[in-house]
Amino acid sequence: MSSGVSRGTGRVSFGRLVTFGAIAGMLAAVANGVVYLLAAAVGTMPDDVAVSGGAPITLLPVVLSSIIPAIVAAVFLALLVRFTRRPIGIFWVVAVVLLVLSFITPFTIPGAPAAMILTLLIMHVVAAAIIIWVLTTLAPRQS
Repeated sequence: MSSGVSRGTGRVSFGRLVTFGAIAGMLAAVANGVVYLLAAAVGTMPDDVAVSGGAPITLLPVVLSSIIPAIVAAVFLALLVRFTRRPIGIFWVVAVVLLVLSFITPFTIPGAPAAMILTLLIMHVVAAAIIIWVLTTLAPRQS
């Protein structure tokens, strides 16, 4: 079996996928950081609504919640590359299913206003779009 994502005639190594996973995480963290800061500025991320742990959502959890899934996604894609014939297609299906399932979480925050839930849903889509795009489009490109 091969050790990289096939894109044309090129292959992508595990290390390249993990590197691009980190890049995807950083890009998603920056984008979601901007969404968070804008939402906080207009009041849609209230600091009096506690999430798990009893604290409000702040910038640090937003950043970590963007970076960690990107690294996990990169490792998952690398495993798909190693053990399947259609890693990109399988990755897309799993990523979309996980995105849809992630939409449940904002609705479980007690007392969260609708604007906060919508903001969190937007952040989930932003992170997923960036991570999927980087891992399936940029990582396989060879210069």
